[in-house]
Amino acid sequence: MQEAKLAKEKMHGKLACGRPLVVRLASERYALETADSSKKATGEGHKLHLTSGSGQTSRSAKIAAIKNKLKSLEEDNSKIKKQKKGDNIS
Repeated sequence: MQEAKLAKEKMHGKLACGRPLVVRLASERYALETADSSKKATGEGHKLHLTSGSGQTSRSAKIAAIKNKLKSLEEDNSKIKKQKKGDNIS
């Protein structure tokens, strides 16, 4: 347990790929989840949660993210086609 606390102290806030790391012990995560659940029960905490209880992104959230990405790519593709048509007319 001592090693885990030391690792948390050393790594929390360090930059990785330009973003700060957030390091929590598993017991702290459970405490945060239960606090968040109580906020929801009282009508607070309107955050979108994309993770399941195991900490992994839920299947429906993954599907929604993929659909949004595909829509974005289709919109970008149609913009490019319109620009090319405009260039050919000139």
